[in-house]
Amino acid sequence: MMNKLWFLLCAGIILALGCKTKNKNNAATANDSTPRAIHSTPDDTIQLGDKTFFVYFIEKADFDKFPLPPSDSNEAQVLAKDTLVKREGNKLTIQLQNGKQRILADNSNEGEEYIGYTYAANYPSIKRKGFFVSYYEGSAFALVNTLDGDSMITWSAPAISPDKKYIMTACMDLVAAFDPNGFQLFSVNNNEIKPVGEANLEDWGPGMVQWINDKTLLSEYITINEEGNTQIRYVKLVMQ
Repeated sequence: MMNKLWFLLCAGIILALGCKTKNKNNAATANDSTPRAIHSTPDDTIQLGDKTFFVYFIEKADFDKFPLPPSDSNEAQVLAKDTLVKREGNKLTIQLQNGKQRILADNSNEGEEYIGYTYAANYPSIKRKGFFVSYYEGSAFALVNTLDGDSMITWSAPAISPDKKYIMTACMDLVAAFDPNGFQLFSVNNNEIKPVGEANLEDWGPGMVQWINDKTLLSEYITINEEGNTQIRYVKLVMQ
């Protein structure tokens, strides 16, 4: 009799623990609102400094559920929304919070001296204003600190994580090789932005990129075959 009671007690404990684990797993699955990966194991891995990103292919229909927010299509529209940045001829003047001004001046000379600036966006969450930078060959992006005017050059416009702790930039150049082809990751702490790491990709290039939660980004996965045809697939990058 005692053995039977002991067996029933143990069975009850095992069943309860199993249900608890099952419920926990179900809750985790329910809370994962990111697009479902086509394969259960990562299709690729990207290392950015001390941060590892698992790359999973996803369906286009799932990618399309997260459209990029609308953006202004030209500098005039951006300037119209920001009284602290003015264009006068070939100069952009930024009024800083310390009372000083930062000036970005175009240089239209042919050759390596050529440089052009275009006001792209205001990023109040990281206290920066962003500018497209055009060189004689290649391009970049400048982030100007609205407090003191210090600037940093990145590969492209920043994608800012929802918790404002990270910035990802993505640049694609699979043909000319004037620009990098890959990702940069930066950490954000108060008003300080520090590089975490960067990775140049060989087999594919990133197109549109955006964070959909504090750990996950979506990106176009672009390849060009030997005939010059472009193929676009879609991936999610999950920071470990």
